[in-house]
Amino acid sequence: GPMRLLGNPAAPAVRYVDERTRVVPLLSGNKLELRAERVDAVLAGHGPTETGDAIRIAVRLLGGDAPTALRIQEWRTKESREFPLAAEDGTDGRTVVAEVPLVTFRGSDGDWGVQLAGGAHRLTVAARPETDAARYALPGGRELYAAANPSGDLVLTDRDVRPVVTRVSWTDAAHLALEGTFPAVRDRPVELVLRHSGHQEEHTFAVEGADAGFRTALSPGAVDGAGGTLPLAEGRWYPFLRERGETDPERYLPLRVVHQLHAGLPQGRESGGRGFTLERRFHDRLSLRSGSALPPGDRGAYGQRRLRERYVSLRGRELWDTVLYSSFDGRQYSDSPRAVHEELVRRGTGVEHLWVVRDQQAAVPAGVRAVALHSAEWHDALARSRWIVTNTQLPDWFERSEGQFVVQTWHGTPLKRIGRDLAGTAFADAAYMESMPRRAAQWSVLVSPNRFSTPVLRRAFGHTGEVLECGYPRNDLLYAPDRAKLADAVRQALAVPDGKRVVLYAPTWREDRPRRSGRYGLDLQLDLEQARKALGDDHVLLVRRHYLVGGSIPESDFVRDVSRHPDVAELMLISDVLVTDYSSLMFDFAQTGRPMLFHTYDLEHYRDTLRGFCFDFENRAPGPLITDSAAVVEALRDPDAATAGHRAAYAAFRESFCDLDDGTAAAQVVDRMLKGEQA
Repeated sequence: GPMRLLGNPAAPAVRYVDERTRVVPLLSGNKLELRAERVDAVLAGHGPTETGDAIRIAVRLLGGDAPTALRIQEWRTKESREFPLAAEDGTDGRTVVAEVPLVTFRGSDGDWGVQLAGGAHRLTVAARPETDAARYALPGGRELYAAANPSGDLVLTDRDVRPVVTRVSWTDAAHLALEGTFPAVRDRPVELVLRHSGHQEEHTFAVEGADAGFRTALSPGAVDGAGGTLPLAEGRWYPFLRERGETDPERYLPLRVVHQLHAGLPQGRESGGRGFTLERRFHDRLSLRSGSALPPGDRGAYGQRRLRERYVSLRGRELWDTVLYSSFDGRQYSDSPRAVHEELVRRGTGVEHLWVVRDQQAAVPAGVRAVALHSAEWHDALARSRWIVTNTQLPDWFERSEGQFVVQTWHGTPLKRIGRDLAGTAFADAAYMESMPRRAAQWSVLVSPNRFSTPVLRRAFGHTGEVLECGYPRNDLLYAPDRAKLADAVRQALAVPDGKRVVLYAPTWREDRPRRSGRYGLDLQLDLEQARKALGDDHVLLVRRHYLVGGSIPESDFVRDVSRHPDVAELMLISDVLVTDYSSLMFDFAQTGRPMLFHTYDLEHYRDTLRGFCFDFENRAPGPLITDSAAVVEALRDPDAATAGHRAAYAAFRESFCDLDDGTAAAQVVDRMLKGEQA
């Protein structure tokens, strides 16, 4: 069968067999082809003329033809120009030169192929891999870039000034340095941003600029962020330069790599059990691929099938005195599982603590062993841990062993319909809903956050077993005796200045937003720039994406992206007001007694088409429902005044949905766990 290159990489670099013969690798679809070619004319050099208003191009003739003109043609419009050739002195007539005036180029994007004309045949001008690329300044902040195309031929590209990487290096410690040229760096400070090709999260890095060059360095296996120092998530990351403070991705400048480096790519290093590979795409576009954190044998459908068979073989064996925790399918060290873990540690129970971590994207504290989601160790822990604490569904093939105790905390009071209650809606998953009673039968106990939720959760999940009505362990933090001290520490960690009002903005996700790389699309309806202008002097806006939503939030002195902050309860401690739409965070935040505003710009669509509600939200909401972004910003000027008419509704809301929380939920869950299945 044909050899294929999957994942849309660039074709391998052109290789010369001898002076006149080259092999050009091509991709036809994803099939690799090799084309052997005879070279009759090769670029001998290029540079500016003495006056600087033209390019002098020298070409070495290798065949018997005698051309008279250098011809350039724009590939898209087919517009062409010809310039006379002259023999270069001292080259026995085999090297010819032409001058191409820079005014030839019209200042709009275009690729001009270079040929020799006037002889018996038109000759394409080849550019050998070792021939330097160069840029020539054009008016209006543009440039003419002279370099080889994917077929190894000279092309003159009329374009905006772009950064070009001229040197890459890895250290043994998987530290990556990129150096290049970018004339515009003289005029403005820039920074490097890595942007994920799928869910579009971003990481930024400092850039050193000098003259027309730049240099940046990063360690892809250890990137600092709100969630701690973590490796880049699995997938492809594209590097860009952007002006410091720029937030519009349309203005980011992709890093291109000079063609002399093409033959040396891809290249990579391993760090922390995963590989990082620097590679080319689309001929000269640089990308950094973060590989899977799983061992090769655990990957793919076949590897996972073997591990499930292993899981079945281990079920029924002697249980370990371990607790396996999972928060949002391994995305965080947070929520009610975290509170249960901390309560067990306080009691000094002596059990071993295992925490499920997805793609190495959650940092766990000392004394906790990280277990990679979908790994052999994870399958083993599911089969043999005496206790399992999770806030999301376990795999549908999981079966609780005799003596195992499974705590399902879930992760929110149901305002919007969930589970089997979604039957008949546009986004109902019939297979998932059908599996729910079987999944729920594996739980030893379901934790209910309030008495309202108990029948709703039973119905939605098809749960007929025990329900522990104790409130949410994650909210114990809001009642902790040292909560003021912790709040001060959180404000300091987030660099929130004293005296500034803190607004927590936490919208939920939408099923009808495009899904990429396992995340739903980011669709912020609150105008952040408008909010900054109105509130920036004395407010800080903390923006927290739902864990299923991708993208990045443009940060500033006013806006902080706290989506990767380990635990939202800590953010609620320091927030003076909450802005949300339909997030279940409202039920937790209500325990603070602080104002809430509801940005319900799509209320009818969400209620009637997308999800639907479990109760009359419009009449029971503990704050104003505001459809317009400008009105939300105006309400934030004085949230107490904006919510004054909703005090009775707020009190009734707390009575209905905060009836169980008193700071002891985690203790009640641990008491029930330690009693075990024989209780």
